[in-house]
Amino acid sequence: MSLYKQLWIGIALLMLVVFGITFVINGISSSSYLEQQLSLKNHDDATALALSLSQQELDPVLLELQLAAKLDQGSYEFITFRDPAGEPLFDRRNPPIEGSSPAWLQDLFPINSLPGTAEVTNGWNQFGVLTLKSQDGFAYEELWNGAKRTLIALVLAIIIAGVVGSLLLRLILSPLNQVVDQAKAIGERRFMTLPEPFTREFAEVTAQMNELARRVREMLKRESQRLSRQREVSELDATTGTLQRDPFMGRLRAKLESDGVDSNGSVALVRITDLAKLNQLFGHKTMDTVLKEIGRALRTVSTVKSDWVAGRLNGSDFCLLAPRENQPKKVAEILQRAIMDVLSKHSITEQTDLPAACVEYAAADTIGDLMTSLDGALLASQEQGDAEISVASGQSGPASSVREQRVMWQTELTAALQENRMLLQTYPVLDNNGQLIHEEGMVRIRVYDEVRNAGEFMPWVHRLNLGSEVDRTVVRLAIEYIQRYVVPTCINLTDSCLTNSDFASWIEEYLLQYPKEAAMLSIEVDEAPAYSHPNGFRRLSQHVHKADARLGIEHMGYRISDIGKLSELGVDYIKVDGLFVRDIHTSAGNSALFRTYVTIAQSLGLPCIAEGVSNDAELTAVFDLGAAGACGKGVNLPEA
Repeated sequence: MSLYKQLWIGIALLMLVVFGITFVINGISSSSYLEQQLSLKNHDDATALALSLSQQELDPVLLELQLAAKLDQGSYEFITFRDPAGEPLFDRRNPPIEGSSPAWLQDLFPINSLPGTAEVTNGWNQFGVLTLKSQDGFAYEELWNGAKRTLIALVLAIIIAGVVGSLLLRLILSPLNQVVDQAKAIGERRFMTLPEPFTREFAEVTAQMNELARRVREMLKRESQRLSRQREVSELDATTGTLQRDPFMGRLRAKLESDGVDSNGSVALVRITDLAKLNQLFGHKTMDTVLKEIGRALRTVSTVKSDWVAGRLNGSDFCLLAPRENQPKKVAEILQRAIMDVLSKHSITEQTDLPAACVEYAAADTIGDLMTSLDGALLASQEQGDAEISVASGQSGPASSVREQRVMWQTELTAALQENRMLLQTYPVLDNNGQLIHEEGMVRIRVYDEVRNAGEFMPWVHRLNLGSEVDRTVVRLAIEYIQRYVVPTCINLTDSCLTNSDFASWIEEYLLQYPKEAAMLSIEVDEAPAYSHPNGFRRLSQHVHKADARLGIEHMGYRISDIGKLSELGVDYIKVDGLFVRDIHTSAGNSALFRTYVTIAQSLGLPCIAEGVSNDAELTAVFDLGAAGACGKGVNLPEA
């Protein structure tokens, strides 16, 4: 029961008690007062009437007429007149007045007024004795009207007190709403801090919860810094701070193997020619400073483009990986310009060239083919001179033009959405005991009677702004899949679910129509958009949780510096990308990183799941490190 309802009930009960006591006291005092006043009135009326009669020449007939006329006025209960011998000369009564006062009121507060008596004389001789009594019904009627007025006043008092009390209670409890919201947020694993309210008791609670949130953030900050330092040692080039060759190639391989929008993009390669000669000409110290500034410039590019990755493949070759970017020459220009600005600053542009090559990659490409194409294009650019950018073609690149592909995919995707040609292909996610956590549903479409993977068409979904339509279709497919197979199911949504505010409201409304199925549904968003659009993620989290569904982040591990945001997003579980799971049984770096993510997840009360497990050795290793679940080619349901 709410405090407001309790307040109204309390005020009503209090007022009823007050009314009851007041009613009884007022009833007793009022009945006593009315009884006294009626007695005085009876005496005064009897005296006045006796005086009037004494001044007249009375005979029995005239006396009866005057007394009957007085009695017929209706205000008296009875009038009697007796001669000196006590014989009644007139004795008549009026029927009791039937008013609106209830009988119980007359029984509870009786009014017994005394009759009025006076002598009637004829000169010096006594003519008789007059006795009369007024009707008590008028007094009971007044007593009853007073009780009704008191009741009306009570009702008005209850309403006024309730309204004023509610306003005061709302003012007093306004800080409580803040405390409740913070408690709910912590329950949803969003450790936010709020200003302490002015109410001392609420302020103490808020202060303790703020301290908890600060401790969680400090823990995440320390882990982020530790991971960053570890990555600097194991993955980053000591001079430039960009990725070394092997880690960079690992990122590229992960994108090529991705089943989402990142499986398509661009790679650019720029070479600083004659770097050894420059070292001799300007000195190693100067060139180290130049390389550090180049690294800083490239990290700035990666900061602006949060999903782009810069690497130093060898002493003079710098590479830039740009997922989702279908204009490779633009990427090459950005990379070349960043390096050129640093060289110009140090007046080194005359002594070196910056040949550049770029290529657009797709899911079907291999690293070997891409690098071969880039190397060939780079040699061509070097031969041309003047820092010309050479655009290479991937080995498995499309034979048709980009414009033709755009038209084709727009037609096919639109038809697939309209004709229900999308489907889910599921893969198991298992816990340490081999039990199913959920089926991960990957979206597929049929094109020319051939099932296409998400890596082939999701980049075009992104480019054609069809993300919201695809997301809605995937949600419907998931609900249908759960209805058919009655198994927990997970789906992946595009960035549009975070940037389109209407989608969050739609998914809540849709899932509430299927409460049983929604309780078995998990929704996942990539790490990059989750961190880049925290407000959108929190909005989606709130709407999804209202329908009892779950929300997770997948492909984690790339944005270590953003780990602290985990405490604010309201996520239910995390999945570490397969890049950081590959060879985890032999890779100390991957093992340490994964262990840290497990520790962070456990601190927040979240399950941590390993993606891309390819063999039994990796599967054993991730569970030994504390993973709550695993998925990938090496994870299969046990045979029945």
